[in-house]
Amino acid sequence: MKKKIISIITAAVLSLTMLVGCGAKGSSNESSSGAQEQSTAKDKIVYALDTAPTGVFNPLLSSTRYDGNVNSVVYASLMNVDDKGDLKNYLAEDYLISEDQKIITFKLKSNAKWHDGKPVTAEDMAFTLQSMANGKYTGNNYDDVEKIKGAKAYHEGKSDSIEGIKVEDDTTITIEFEETYAPALTNLSTLGIIPKHIWSQIPIENWEKETAALNNPVGCGPYKVTKFESGQYVEFEAAEDFFEGKPKTSKLIFKVVNPDTIQAELKSGNIDIASVKDMRKSDIEGLKTEGLKSVEFSDFMFQYMGINLRLPIFQDVKVRQAFMYAIDRNLMVDKLLEGRGEVVNAPMLPNRWGYPKASDIKDYAFNIDTAKNLLKEAGWEDRNNDGVVENAAGEKMHLTLKCPVGSKTREQSAVIIQESLKQIGVEIEILTMEFSTLMDEVVSNHEFDLYMMGNTLSLDPDPKPFWHSSAATDDKGVEGYNIVSYKNDKVDELIEKGLSTLNQEERQGYYEEIGKILNEDVAQVYLFLQKNEMMYNGKLKGYEPSTFNNFNNIHNWVIE
Repeated sequence: MKKKIISIITAAVLSLTMLVGCGAKGSSNESSSGAQEQSTAKDKIVYALDTAPTGVFNPLLSSTRYDGNVNSVVYASLMNVDDKGDLKNYLAEDYLISEDQKIITFKLKSNAKWHDGKPVTAEDMAFTLQSMANGKYTGNNYDDVEKIKGAKAYHEGKSDSIEGIKVEDDTTITIEFEETYAPALTNLSTLGIIPKHIWSQIPIENWEKETAALNNPVGCGPYKVTKFESGQYVEFEAAEDFFEGKPKTSKLIFKVVNPDTIQAELKSGNIDIASVKDMRKSDIEGLKTEGLKSVEFSDFMFQYMGINLRLPIFQDVKVRQAFMYAIDRNLMVDKLLEGRGEVVNAPMLPNRWGYPKASDIKDYAFNIDTAKNLLKEAGWEDRNNDGVVENAAGEKMHLTLKCPVGSKTREQSAVIIQESLKQIGVEIEILTMEFSTLMDEVVSNHEFDLYMMGNTLSLDPDPKPFWHSSAATDDKGVEGYNIVSYKNDKVDELIEKGLSTLNQEERQGYYEEIGKILNEDVAQVYLFLQKNEMMYNGKLKGYEPSTFNNFNNIHNWVIE
């Protein structure tokens, strides 16, 4: 059986590679003249993206890594994360935490300016926090501020202000929490600050509709957006008044590139930086002979297949567990990633604290017979020998799997899943679409059976944004990071306990227990954590990406 599955998967991957090679929207062939104009090498750096940003250039609203890339260079947070995972001052000059750990005082740098020339003040920070606590706020960051004193009353409309937020002077703000809140410093200090004088003029419930403001953001980071062509590129120019000094490179371009052409684009010099984690090792080595360099590091994103737990078919955990056993995830790592990754058995990062011990969780080793038996126990079996399982009512298990274009590995994984589940009598129809379409259909409107996506986790392993019942929504048009609508009272309780202590050993115990529950419940089909590898122009100086910050010190990047 193992040999048969390998043959099927190999054929599937080969056929998909041929399909992907036909091109996709947002490929390099569709770039407009704006991204093609010539300038000296020292004046421009072109950074390749495999998936187009959606244009939500506001850190309080964006929910994708691709918009996050733009926001990370346009906006600035109080602190940054260095290559070791430690917080360091950025927009903040300094900070102080009270002895009881409930009050944080931030002092902002006095020379920070918004891209329109207005000064960045503590009022902007206060406005940012208040916006996230607003009951009409439609983003996903309320969890970061709900423990601030008075935030809940403000959120519920019982107060016009938040007692725990105090602006002491133009550059000083004090934030007081109701109780101990473990990730307070990490969550608040790494959030991009937005300008009050821009966003206070727009009713918060309309923010997501304000395309002009979203596509033309005013930040205080090292670069400002000059042009956004949806599906093609984002152009930036250096911010003259950036508080850490004007960037050494005057022009930056985020260019959407078809994954199949990245190798040629790098070789020709059309792009200077690109992720090559989906590229074959032999091709990477070949590029190194062309004067290019690469750096490899662990990622904060693991890949998974989402399951719509709102649907009756997925209410039985045995169906979900059957899917886990039916998919040879180790083969994915070996064949698709060429060993550059590892299988995950819980929705956490195995290289970070909080992930459960391997001996405490099921490894869901590939086993077709176990998968078939679990389906049968759940009432699904092939009753008419047509190769597809049915329930007692004669309903066949035919499901759609929505997959965004852009990541070759993700697209190939979808085909492998389709062929694997076919072996246990489950029909899968793959629907490929632009990432923005998938976000609308899956995240906003919950219209899916299954979907492919990566989950980018934060520096602090707090799982509340993804797995607390409050993060799930069944209302159309309302987004939440708990996309699959997983709800478990015990998990909720453990999450709250983990937030209420500063003792990392205690928190680790709570999170490991959560991991064990999610491993048993199979809230998603957990696939793998892929190592990231970036290839870049050998003449590029100052480029030091890491697991924690891919745009570290971007103002010092320069091609010499």
